[in-house]
Amino acid sequence: MQNIDLSKVKKGDSLLGYLFIKSQTVKTSANGSRYFNMTLTDRHFNGMNAKMWDVQPVDEDEFVEGKLVKIKAKVQEYNNNLQIIVNRMRLTNEGDDVSVNEFVETAPADIDAMYQDLLDTIAGFKNQDLKTLVGTMIQDKKAALMYFPAAKRMHHAYKGGLLFHTWSMLRDAKALAPLYPFLDADLLYAGVMLHDLGKSVEMLSDENGSVSDYSKEGKLLGHIITGVVAIDEYGKKLGTDPEIVLELKHMVLSHHYEPEYGSPVKPMFAEAEMLHYLDVIDARMNTMEKVQSNTKAGDFSEKIWGLEGIQVYHKPDGPEGDA
Repeated sequence: MQNIDLSKVKKGDSLLGYLFIKSQTVKTSANGSRYFNMTLTDRHFNGMNAKMWDVQPVDEDEFVEGKLVKIKAKVQEYNNNLQIIVNRMRLTNEGDDVSVNEFVETAPADIDAMYQDLLDTIAGFKNQDLKTLVGTMIQDKKAALMYFPAAKRMHHAYKGGLLFHTWSMLRDAKALAPLYPFLDADLLYAGVMLHDLGKSVEMLSDENGSVSDYSKEGKLLGHIITGVVAIDEYGKKLGTDPEIVLELKHMVLSHHYEPEYGSPVKPMFAEAEMLHYLDVIDARMNTMEKVQSNTKAGDFSEKIWGLEGIQVYHKPDGPEGDA
């Protein structure tokens, strides 16, 4: 089959067609040979684990994240999950009637419109220091925001995912802030826009939103620390009120809430507390939506470690409970 639909394959099927390398790791087997451990996705962005045995150095250079490939493979079952065993694989070329854009999952909202909404929000800030600082940082990151994902494999892990996550949180913040009039809405919106900006330094992503690895800064520091450092540097360069810089750094530093998730301090004022929960809501809802879409109505998913190991139940649709 040239047009592979991974949602319909079953054990024993032979596959011939095009798939996208969403992720790829080279591993060494017990006998010393090298193999690929991959996630391959189809045109509908369904993904499946895949293995290719006995890979050579030239294969490691050629078959990397973000590449569209034509495969010949078999489907087998391992630990109660379907798995693709790739026998042959090649990169697509001009002779193939297929485009990588058909396989690249992209944020479900217009990239330029979302970015403009951020700029419009900043333009409405009453605090001039916040307007200048956040506006400068967002504009300096425009190129990355056009394609960067919010994660390598977890929530919003697709082209434009970082911008969509930020924009979605901003919409939630605008809905909730009026319910709590004591909140500084400008500060909350600023924290939303800056809280994950360090991810553009933390990960190495191509323009299709495929992350090949974490950067040196990402591995040694993480996006929270790089984000805090960036706010500090921009604040000094722009002459921002030190109190505002301090508050923004605290919001970024505390938004994961727990030390084991990268936050050495917990939120200590209301806007920081709200930022944390906005982040949790949007990340978990995005994960729930993705898992539910890949689970048959009436069934439970496998354990989702990004949701503390729960199995997501895809409740049947319709008033009578019919799928």
